[in-house]
Parts: sequence; C-alpha cells; structure tokens
Amino acid sequence: MSNRIVVLSEEIANKIAAGEVVERPASIVKELVENSIDAGARDIRVELEKGGCESIAIIDNGSGIEYEDVALVFERHATSKIHHFEDIYRVASFGFRGEAMPSIASIARMELLTRRSEDLAGTRAVVEGGVIKEILPAGCSAGTQIRVTKIFENVPARRKFLKTETTEQGLCLDAITRLALAHPEIRFKVFANGREIFTAPEAKDMAERIAMVMGADFSDHCLAVAGENENVKLSGFISRPEFTRSNSRNIFLFVNSRFVRDNSVSHAVLSAYRQIIEARRFPAAALFLDLPGDDVDVNVHPAKMEVRFKDSRNIYDLVSRTIARSLAAGDAPKGSFVYRLAPREKTQPSGFPRSAENFPPRLAGLYSRQNLQQAISSDLLSRSGVAEAAPLAGSDYTPKEKIAFTDFSYLGQFANTYLIFVGDKGFILIDQHAAHERIVFEKLKKSSGEKIIGQPLLLPEVVSLSPGQIALFSGCVDFLQEIGLEIEIFGRDAIVVKALPAILPQTQSREIIADIADQLADQNSLPDLQERKEKILAALACRAAIKANSVMTPEEVMALCRDLEATPFNVTCPHGRPIIVNFSLGEIERMFKRK
Repeated sequence: MSNRIVVLSEEIANKIAAGEVVERPASIVKELVENSIDAGARDIRVELEKGGCESIAIIDNGSGIEYEDVALVFERHATSKIHHFEDIYRVASFGFRGEAMPSIASIARMELLTRRSEDLAGTRAVVEGGVIKEILPAGCSAGTQIRVTKIFENVPARRKFLKTETTEQGLCLDAITRLALAHPEIRFKVFANGREIFTAPEAKDMAERIAMVMGADFSDHCLAVAGENENVKLSGFISRPEFTRSNSRNIFLFVNSRFVRDNSVSHAVLSAYRQIIEARRFPAAALFLDLPGDDVDVNVHPAKMEVRFKDSRNIYDLVSRTIARSLAAGDAPKGSFVYRLAPREKTQPSGFPRSAENFPPRLAGLYSRQNLQQAISSDLLSRSGVAEAAPLAGSDYTPKEKIAFTDFSYLGQFANTYLIFVGDKGFILIDQHAAHERIVFEKLKKSSGEKIIGQPLLLPEVVSLSPGQIALFSGCVDFLQEIGLEIEIFGRDAIVVKALPAILPQTQSREIIADIADQLADQNSLPDLQERKEKILAALACRAAIKANSVMTPEEVMALCRDLEATPFNVTCPHGRPIIVNFSLGEIERMFKRK
C-alpha cells in the first residue's frame, strides 16, 4: 500500500460520513422523522419492515420541497437552515448541517415523493448508492414520503453488525418515542410488517403525552418539576422514590426539544435522589431544558446526541435543586425514603430457611458472640478438606476459584449488609446480597431448559411498558414461561403477568417486569440467545436475593454459607461485582505501620 496522500473519492467520503450519522435503522428513522418535524408536519407515519432492516418509510404532511430544490436534498452540506457561520449558534431546528439525506442515500436506495400544498404536481426522486437515478414530476398528496430500501447493501461490513429484527425494531421505536415525548402537538403512528404497534394522538399538553408514551405506571407515580435560573427554564416529570428502574435508560433529557445525552445532567438527577432510593436503583424522568441557542452548542456530535453548555455548573445546580425540592414537597408513600431513614425492624428476609438444627438457645433474644461462633463454626466453618477463602486482588492470599470457610469464625453483620468472618490470617467481609444473588442465579441457570415452578397470581396484573419494550418481550415469552414467569402481551403497551417463579416475592411483579425490560433494552451488544437469557436470569436473581440493610439470623447465615460453598463461580455476583473482600493480617499490620 502506498504511503502517498490522496484525496478520497466522493463515494468513499460519503460512506465514511454515513458511518458517523447512520449507525443502524434507528438512525435513519431518527434523521427522517426530525426532517418531518422541521418541515412543520403535524401527522407522521412510520412503516418498518423486518425491524427496519429491510425497509423504512416516513410519510408526513409537512411543507414539502419544491421541484428545483429536490436535487440539492441529496448534496452534502446543502441546507436551508444556515447562511452565515453565526447561524450555527442560533439554529433551532433538528437537521441543519445537510448530512443526513446524502449519508442515508450513500448506503441505501431512497425514493422520495414530495409536494408543496401550493403546487399542482409533486416530484419523485430515486437515489441509489449516492447516485441520483431520476427526478420527475409525479402526482402525490401534499407533504413528503420517503422510502428507504437496500439498507447497507453496498456496505456489507456494516450490515453484519445489525442485531435481530426484534432488537432493531425496538431501537427504532425508542427513537420515535423520544421524539414523540418532545412534540405533543404532533400525531405519530408506527406500523411494523403492516401491523400498527404504536400510536400517539395529538396531546393537549406535555403531561398527556408523557402518559401516552411512558405508560400509566410512570404517570401514576410521578411528580411535576419546574424551575428557572436566569435565562434557563426546567420543566418535566420525575418518578416518586418508590418507582425505580435497574439502570438509567429511563432518564430522558431534552434541550430545546432535542433529545440529548449529558453525563453532567444525569449525575445531577441522581444526586437529588441520593439517600432516598435503594442503592443501584435509578429513577425515571423526562426533563426539558429551554435556554437561548447562544448558550448551548448542539454541533459537537455528528448525530447531535451531545451538547455543550456555556454554563454547565448553572445547569447542574438548577436540575439537582429543582428535583430535590419537588421530591421534598411530594407526598412520601409508605416504604419510600421516609421509611428507609427510620431504624429498620429485624424482619425475616425472604428465601431463607426458617430453622436449623443444633443451634444453642437464644439468650435474651440474641446470640452472644461466643454462641454465634460455636453454632456456625461447629457446623460449617471448621470442616476439613475445604479450600481457603478466595480473596480479591491485592491481598496476601493466592486467589482460588471458589469461596470456602475453613478456619474462619463468624462474628456478625456490619451495617446489616456485610457478614464478618475472622481467622488466624485475617478477616473477610461478604456482601450478603451479592452472595445470595449468585446462589439464586446458578440455581435458575441450572434449571434452565426444565420447567421451573411458577406461582400463579391471585389476580393477574397489568404492567404498562413502552412500545419498544413490548417489541423486545415478544421474542422471549416462551423462555420466560420456562422459568415460571407466565406473561401475555396485552395490546400495544402492556403485559399481563399471570404467574411468577415461586422463588420470587409475589408482590413485585411490576418491578420484575420493569427490570427484565431494562435488561432486554441493554442487549444491543448481546446477539447470542444464551447471553440474553442469562441477563434475564440475573435480573430475576437480583430481585429474589436478600437485600442489603436486612438483618440475618445465624440460621440464615449458616444456610447462605452452605449454599455459597456449593455454588460455582462464587467469588462474584452475576453482574460481576465481588462477593468477598479479604483483609490479610499482613495488610492490616501495614496499615498500622507494624511492617
């Protein structure tokens, strides 16, 4: 290969540019629907074939394009939004750099039909591989229709990275629902393989659209937020503390009606919930920031998914303070943050045996330290032939494949979360939730392929989900039934839960379904069916496991340790977090400067 510098051909340059803008079918949907919104459309219809992998059609009633401008639509950097450089910092529209249409056309076949309301005839254009094949007068209704086919046909390397049709369809729906959230005045309809899967009629206000798109569960458990600081306005809705998710995907941020991702603002949201929701749980929110175009740069990302604020500190403070104020003013339901700040009662955690043999009698309702050590050590921790406990990296021990408890005595709980064991060479801490999570996960995994006993609900429960999540669930109904979770898709935005695995708490069907939905939505990088199943099992195990900040009796500690020793891969939980932390005697002596 020559080392000479050459100018890339227009064909190659367009394909490279397309890679920055068009990652998958959802990228095409996003760009084209944004163009429809910019054109003033009040009615947008999206048609997907095979999840958008085969064809995508966008039909709107916007302003249309006049005949003389149609050819320019497919030229790079051709735009009606910018005439001077300074316009970049004042632009309020979605598409303004003139990259989306030529980028899409370079990796697919595009057919465009468009007519302005004042014109008698419309225009039909066909572009394939970036080359205009024809531009001719045609009859059509006012507005614009675009059909994209042969997607990535001339870029097979890109096409092989697409996921399943179900996953790609879910991502397309995610892109549409984000746009629908920001534009309650526009009607949206989505069809997949000829079947209507999502509809959002024109809403009178943002609250009505939020209920349509984010579901009844969120709208029943949300608080309105509103704040203002200098020239920045914040509005939207946040979830109450009892309504949480397993990841941050349900935090939606819009800046001047544009959906963006911003780590600083996400951190501000989470900081407001600190200490009032369970660890490793996340709120849901739809937040709208409005500020002058001069104070935000939307031109820092090819797909315009990231922004740069002129005064990011002010934005952070406004978001965090406004949400904290709304949470404090909202009525706190039972079991939420007010309860969590109060001392916990010593309740029996679910999923553990209620009795064990050969335990000494209780002394004044409690075990003394000596009795604890005798009871647990005699039955569990002093058995011979068991490997030494496996520590984390950085300790003086050599890591082993499994945790065992030879020569360790149980001292008790710390913070009602960590189990303390001490031996001649140091002591270990075990995360009770992570340990039980691994135990339950391996039991579920071992039973996979066999019918796991399900416990029918007394009354089936309807759980609201987004259309994108419903699409993802449709591909795993049979597997969920195998593990005792019987569900039925109910319409376009709900699932009926009829039975739960017997090991799970029967009062958490909504939370369990929501957690599984989050796991399915995170599986863009998991094309393998077995990996997807394990993600679902991990979500179920997390729900079934004893929680942090729960008091455990010695009987329960004994049962947990027995099961943990018999469990494979028992040094981490299913999510990869450590179960055990080891402090060797040498390490402790170094801390006290004895070595």
